[in-house]
Amino acid sequence: MLGKKISFFLFRVFIALFKIIPFWLLYRLSDFVYFIFFYILSYRKNVVIKNLKKCFPEKSEQELKRLRKNFYKILSDIILETFKGFTMSKDELLKRFKVKENNVAEKYFQQGKDVIVLLGHFANWEWAIASVVEKFNHHPAVLYKPISNQLFDKYFRDKRGRYGAGLVSIYETRQYFMKEKPKPVMYYMGADQYPPNKEKQKNATFFGTNTAFLNGPEKYATQLNIPVIYLEIQRVKRGFYTMELMDVCEQPKDLTENELTQMYASLLEKSIKKQPENWMWSHKRWKRELYSFD
Repeated sequence: MLGKKISFFLFRVFIALFKIIPFWLLYRLSDFVYFIFFYILSYRKNVVIKNLKKCFPEKSEQELKRLRKNFYKILSDIILETFKGFTMSKDELLKRFKVKENNVAEKYFQQGKDVIVLLGHFANWEWAIASVVEKFNHHPAVLYKPISNQLFDKYFRDKRGRYGAGLVSIYETRQYFMKEKPKPVMYYMGADQYPPNKEKQKNATFFGTNTAFLNGPEKYATQLNIPVIYLEIQRVKRGFYTMELMDVCEQPKDLTENELTQMYASLLEKSIKKQPENWMWSHKRWKRELYSFD
């Protein structure tokens, strides 16, 4: 326990430094982190290369290398922006994250309906989660996986929810969906990671391959007939983003199995193709196909 307390104290000191670091210096530090990731550590280099080659077989080696470099640059930016975000004011955050459209959510709020918002590990999703409270009338509930170190877990829950978002453990998902709430809820669910449990998989064609997705979004949307929205995040330039809500399905109960998951996968693929360097290419997304012998 003492070791956990010491590591948490050092982490808090580290985060405190970001409050006094201006953005111009933040990005100079990010350039250095990129150099370490790409040239020194070669962080998950083989995973990134395999993923990029699989998804963009038409690109030349030179194009893929340029894309790989850009991914590491943006990954470095997002890591440091996340730390900086923990110390930013609400006004500063909202200046950097603009909403292009929110009528999609508002129509459901006026009908007294909850909505499920699907997003991917794309661009700065952490800032997006912190920004949504001021943007939409629904109460935001963010599904997250708790950290084993309770000190870190409480810190991240407090920071992610400091503007009013509710953090809901993935282990309490069903209970939260089923309980009474004072006003309509917007459930934020990241659904683009590989689900290791075969019983909790839904399948969709994603970059030309039958791909396993988490089953939670489709499960709760269809069982409870909750309208589904897709949140697309796009990077404008360093430190500035836009987000746009897009209708996916108003009556999920009418869909066949895997149909909703396919809708999400298709939208995510389009987002990735617009700005491919913004997706988390270091994830082992196609474990059975690409990494069986790693």
